[in-house]
Amino acid sequence: MFSKWFSGGDYERYRTSPHKQRIDQVGSSLVQLRYASEVIRQHLREWLRFSLQLKKNGSGPMPASGDHAIQQYLVQRVEGLSASRARVLRASIRILLEADEHGGFRRRSSTPPSAPVWFGPVLTPYLQFVRTHRGLAAKTERKYIQKLSVFAEYLEGVGIRELGRITPLHVHEFYENAESGAPRRSYGSTLRVFFRWAAAQGWLSSSLADAVPRPRHYRYVNLPDVLSQSELERILSSVDRSTALGRRNYAILLLAARYGLRPCDIRHLTLDEIDWRRARIDIRQVKTSRPLALPLLPDVADALSAYLQDGRPASTHRTIFLRHCAPFEPFAPENNLAAIMRAPLRRAGLADRNGRRGLYLFRHTLATRLLAFGRPLKTIADVLGHSSTQTTYGYTRVDLIGLRGVAISEAEVVR
Repeated sequence: MFSKWFSGGDYERYRTSPHKQRIDQVGSSLVQLRYASEVIRQHLREWLRFSLQLKKNGSGPMPASGDHAIQQYLVQRVEGLSASRARVLRASIRILLEADEHGGFRRRSSTPPSAPVWFGPVLTPYLQFVRTHRGLAAKTERKYIQKLSVFAEYLEGVGIRELGRITPLHVHEFYENAESGAPRRSYGSTLRVFFRWAAAQGWLSSSLADAVPRPRHYRYVNLPDVLSQSELERILSSVDRSTALGRRNYAILLLAARYGLRPCDIRHLTLDEIDWRRARIDIRQVKTSRPLALPLLPDVADALSAYLQDGRPASTHRTIFLRHCAPFEPFAPENNLAAIMRAPLRRAGLADRNGRRGLYLFRHTLATRLLAFGRPLKTIADVLGHSSTQTTYGYTRVDLIGLRGVAISEAEVVR
């Protein structure tokens, strides 16, 4: 099938490879997913090289991706290569090994966290508990797995492989001594919930929840991090809308700037949620599951229309925003769209600004501007999709423009 993609000795090696059928099936999947020709060519060459190694070792059927021999091969194969090139080669072998009988494979956006073997029998029932009784979202579950796996690895490093042997000193040392030298403050609530559950299940003789430090936090100690109107416009105008990718990124940034939408809501926005005739956007928020109705502003409608008509890759997915390199599919759940802000911030001269640099910067800016325009807090909460104005207050906090209007001058102080 791919004979024309090889030349010289590779042609004959490909034609006689015992894994030719599998290579053809997976290669056909890449073609159907519209991978670039050069990318397909690189994968085919890597698969042929790998199949020759299997033949040399006398391997029969294609081994599993976790096979020890495969890991050894990958270690030797990527030695001396750059980190990006090594990732590509590992992904290429994974695709070949994990493909089904039709050549289909699952795209993996990141390496899933894994817990030490001894911790697995504890982690599995715990995740089932929080999933059932706390309504754990998939993204939150991944965070739980990552943090608890790091804790389990720390325990294994100090010779602890049983929960019953954990002492308050172990908990304190783990919490206070991250690799960066800073305390693991984001681990606090995760560890407390886990310790309470483990004690209730009999894994621990007593709950270690109180052993997790509780540093005092003061709310609203900092001023809100916002953009000025000129900075906001500089960021939006810096996007090159002459390209398909630029039209997509501009539409995403405009949704964040005009409505303060969360990255997860932008990522999940579908064609069915845009009512063009009534000029409305009706979504169900990912974070709160609450419905949110917004007016379809003219500039937002123009940006979305430009992207949909002349930019969006052809796809059966109903999600509006897609990746612009194969496979053309929705963004991964872990993607907070922060990368889309980097180039506009750099072009606007704000790449080195202190504070936020992601899409939430637009959300804070919108809330503060609405407050400055005299909008009631309840109205701002409705726009941002908050269920409580107390949450909204954290975004506004201080009406800086209003304060500047009542500030007294130095001359008045001297008098």
